Amino acid sequence: MSNGEDQVGWITSVERQKGNKKRYNLFIDDVYAFSVHEDIMIRHRLLKGESVDSESIAGIVMDDERHQAYLEAIRYIGRRPRSQQEVRLHLKEKEYEPERIREVVERLSGEGYLNDETFAKLWTENRIRSQKKGRKWVEMELAQKGVEDADISSALGSIDPEEEYAAALDSAVKKWRITGGELFERKRKVMTYLLRRGYSHELVKRVVREASEQTAEDDAEI
Repeated sequence: MSNGEDQVGWITSVERQKGNKKRYNLFIDDVYAFSVHEDIMIRHRLLKGESVDSESIAGIVMDDERHQAYLEAIRYIGRRPRSQQEVRLHLKEKEYEPERIREVVERLSGEGYLNDETFAKLWTENRIRSQKKGRKWVEMELAQKGVEDADISSALGSIDPEEEYAAALDSAVKKWRITGGELFERKRKVMTYLLRRGYSHELVKRVVREASEQTAEDDAEI
């Protein structure tokens, strides 16, 4: 593998790890030296009988660490879409060096796996349409995930106000039906519930009024 003068020995054995079949232990001059992912082993042609020197080993180990960080990030974003900041924090928790983290985030961004604008829109659609959360809630969550203001504004701007209204009204009606007490107290409880879900005060007043009228009409028909 190397013709350099700083030669340290020959690869005398390559053994697959029992606990991780994607990783291999390398032995130099019959002594365990380090382990690598199979992709790195192939890339650097780490085969039995090849020679290695200290400089090349350092590069291989760094390349393997970079590859491990990349695979960890891929697994992480495979569970659900993530922001760039979420990936950075996750890799930091896994104790990867800042330089490795920067390289991985740049690579994933270049490959299209990390895009905060796309992430913000997907997150907003899911929160407002599926989980019936308000714009303020979504805005707060995206800010906590490190998404820039411009991407947040773009994502929130893609949501039809009538769609948010319909989700808020549905939540208000359901909450109204299971809330007890006098009319004023029921309104207060439902308003508090909706405000906590991130809906604006103006929208909350509107849907609570309509929810109370709608349920009153339904009860009158029974």
